[in-house]
Amino acid sequence: MNGKPRHQPATSGAGEQRASWRGPGPAAAAVPEWLPRAALADHCSAEVLVVAAASVGADLAIGAASAVLAVVDAAGFLLEAGDTLPGVRVLRPEVRTAMLAEVARTRPGTTGVRRELVAAGLALPSRGLGVQLANWALDAADWEGLEAVWKQHSPRDLFVDPRIRAAYAESPSELRARLPGLSFAAALTSAYDAEAGRVDLDQMTAALIRDGRSLHAQWHDKETADAQVIGGTMWMLAQAVVPTAMADARLEGPIATYAELSRVISDSSVSGSVVSPKALTFFHATASLVAILQADWSRARREGEFAMIISDRCGLPGFLAALVVASASAVSGSTQHAAVAEKYLAGHAAHGCGGADWIEPAFHLVKADAAIRRLDRELAIHHLRLHVAEGASTRWFNAQPMHATVLSAAAMLWADPLLGLAEFDSIMADSGHELEPGNPWGALLLRSRAQLLLALGAVNRAGPIIDDLLAHADPSASVVTAAWFQLCSGDFARAIEKADQGIYDLRISLADRAHLYALKAAALHRAGAAESLVRSAATAACLVSEQAGTLVPFAALPSTVRNHLLAEHDGHHGGIDCFVARARRRGAFEELQDGVRVPRTLVRLTPREAVLLPLLATPATVQEIANQQFVSVNTVRKQVVSLREKLAAASRTELVRRAHELGLIDRPA
Repeated sequence: MNGKPRHQPATSGAGEQRASWRGPGPAAAAVPEWLPRAALADHCSAEVLVVAAASVGADLAIGAASAVLAVVDAAGFLLEAGDTLPGVRVLRPEVRTAMLAEVARTRPGTTGVRRELVAAGLALPSRGLGVQLANWALDAADWEGLEAVWKQHSPRDLFVDPRIRAAYAESPSELRARLPGLSFAAALTSAYDAEAGRVDLDQMTAALIRDGRSLHAQWHDKETADAQVIGGTMWMLAQAVVPTAMADARLEGPIATYAELSRVISDSSVSGSVVSPKALTFFHATASLVAILQADWSRARREGEFAMIISDRCGLPGFLAALVVASASAVSGSTQHAAVAEKYLAGHAAHGCGGADWIEPAFHLVKADAAIRRLDRELAIHHLRLHVAEGASTRWFNAQPMHATVLSAAAMLWADPLLGLAEFDSIMADSGHELEPGNPWGALLLRSRAQLLLALGAVNRAGPIIDDLLAHADPSASVVTAAWFQLCSGDFARAIEKADQGIYDLRISLADRAHLYALKAAALHRAGAAESLVRSAATAACLVSEQAGTLVPFAALPSTVRNHLLAEHDGHHGGIDCFVARARRRGAFEELQDGVRVPRTLVRLTPREAVLLPLLATPATVQEIANQQFVSVNTVRKQVVSLREKLAAASRTELVRRAHELGLIDRPA
């Protein structure tokens, strides 16, 4: 600033004649000695006077500061800043010049005074002086102070000043390496479009990853716990992005960094070191993202909800955390947790906050899932298409698994499941995820694929997947699919047994519990049970579906069963205004496809038979197949006889045809 005011007020003739601000009379006696320091500020307010007093060790309450300001005003020292800044008061130019001269006489140069003002302002409760503190720090080349201002004040407050935005965005890399908070600030400010009032999330993420890799990989060496947490979080983020995570499918690198940073935070609370709320918010929001990439739903929600609680006003990490909480809730079926994120975002929308708009492109999958739960076909397809078109949430992080799960649900309800299965497999081929129950997202993806196969009526292809899930995955991924499989296979007693097994398992989400009640009602109906038992299960499915906020449990049923349950269900509990009945009246179930297709004959193959059957569909001879499998010709012939008996086929040609019909092998392209 060099002592020049940023706001040039209009002057009046009365003030121009004042030679000195310390004239005779009561005004001179009533002003304190530290008052000239206020001339270093862009405006004059009670809050500025409190900071000016604190910079020399004086404790000035806001009420006393207002009294001093009244004396200064009565002496004619103040002017309105002008029409561009209504309500802002500034010192008259000649008074300000005289005060600055007095500061220079008592303390040569103003750099040290500005640093003292910054330190004093940071030590006081926030009084809306973030812009002023940042400008003092800039004028004094106080980068530590500028970083501290960023940590303590909301970016939305600091963004109003283009000079401050430019300073953060253009901060030198050697300073960012030493002061990681500047990396955080530079990433956000460089991606901010002032005219549109939006942040380019893709550009911001790229900057965070770049600095994480190039400046903060050795985050353990930072001097303070706060610097370690911010720098380490950027390194953790860099470890979790595509393509790095492709080579670390279980995300062992970022998870190890998460554990180390958690210890730093825990130790800091014991040692008395300070970790700023902004650093903690950044850490917990990023940790929630890493958790969802690892398919750890409970940790993703826990870390995300904590970040939302401690996030500064309209802070981007809070919105990112809300996105993760909503995503984790959607894919895990814990939709009651999604309501937490929805309320968080609605609260910001209520006061006209545009911060949530900054991450709008990343919300398409969450919005598509919410539309599916409401059976809003048009909106679900709209957001799925936008996700593919914009691609903002897939450039840096592997969102294909969530895309595949949401797509499979939409395909099962409204599209041809065969096309849905082809698209699902295409996404998986590009995702880097192996479809194994023990891998992150593996169990959930296997569940989605099995349900698409069941919707096709391909129970024989779905069977081995479900067996694998039952053997290696927790019930949250296996029990619904297993009950559905038994229903499609025509084993209604086992379907009811599986449904009951999951209904009383506390690990099952509300959405899945609703599915199980609906499947139980369907199995009871197909088994010819008393209608009172069917209605009881359907009523429970309706009540739990309403709690979970989803209509999918009814929508996914075979159409004949679904129509019967809906017709019989309208009058439950003596009234017609229930969750499912309301949805039916608005036509939510009218656009659905047929649901699960007519069950086919269930055939169980041994592992060796499952390997042999596709080979029999090729031109290879029995001898050639035996050579490929490193077994004798007699072994292959015995397995062929067993397969022909299971499929009631008189020849190899008929065996292959029956295998195609039963969905045991794919038809040639």
